[in-house]
Amino acid sequence: MPIRKAADDVLAAVNVMQRARDACADLKPLTLPMTEDELEERARIIDKVIRARRKLQLLRDRAEALENALGRFKSRRAAIRA
Repeated sequence: MPIRKAADDVLAAVNVMQRARDACADLKPLTLPMTEDELEERARIIDKVIRARRKLQLLRDRAEALENALGRFKSRRAAIRA
């Protein structure tokens, strides 16, 4: 069974690479300047990525704070029971 899984993994990787190659074939060469619309779209994508990273960091910070609060709660509960 592990050989079959390895073969499936290889086929999946090849399919991903083929799709990536096909997608890259349609890209404009880097030597050509971007149009105004392309520059605006790029700016929008960059803005979205920055906003998403900030939100993700806020979620991580909040999760850490909640984990710390839960740890303090469990410590206090254990101290009260003791």
